[in-house]
Amino acid sequence: MLLPFIINTIILILIVSFASKIILELLETVDLNINNLSSYSPTEYFKTKIYISLILSLIFTTPLWLISIYNFSAPGLTEKEKINVKFSLILGLFFFLLGCIIGFYFIVPRLLDFFLTENEMVSENLSIYETVKIIISTSLFTGILISTPVVTLLLNRIVKEKKDIRKYIYTLILLIAIIATPKPSMILNLIFLLSLTIFAEITLYLTRRNNGN
Repeated sequence: MLLPFIINTIILILIVSFASKIILELLETVDLNINNLSSYSPTEYFKTKIYISLILSLIFTTPLWLISIYNFSAPGLTEKEKINVKFSLILGLFFFLLGCIIGFYFIVPRLLDFFLTENEMVSENLSIYETVKIIISTSLFTGILISTPVVTLLLNRIVKEKKDIRKYIYTLILLIAIIATPKPSMILNLIFLLSLTIFAEITLYLTRRNNGN
């Protein structure tokens, strides 16, 4: 776990140096002008740079973290379980990145347009930190949502007691919903929880139906 942490820290420091350009590109892609956003504290813009640098560094080093987790757990797995875990991690990462791209380029612009249309007063007083956080968290959540079936299938294969699968899935969903939301919000948490739960339940249903046949 030490190597991914060191590499993650180095990448984070490197990204901070040109984080301002990333923020500009990020906002322009979703049709927002940085000049219309506000900073409500002396440290808010710097906090935004650190936040986006941290998220990007974690995304870039995700393969290293997954390899470390696999190497740590591999001794306790059977050969069949090792194959399942490897396949699921690769497929899950692919769907996660695909979901992030879909969320950023298709969902975020429409979401912001829905909330800000015909509301110029709100759009001119948006916090730059909260706005960037919403953009990033929505993109990440879309990636997590699309990769949920893969995680569910993995748990279904490696958890021996099938009755415990839901316990693991719902615990994971709860943690994801709390982390993925841009700020504590009952409505957002509820939307995220319901979306992830529906995807997980559909996957479990199809898996059990397939096994039954």
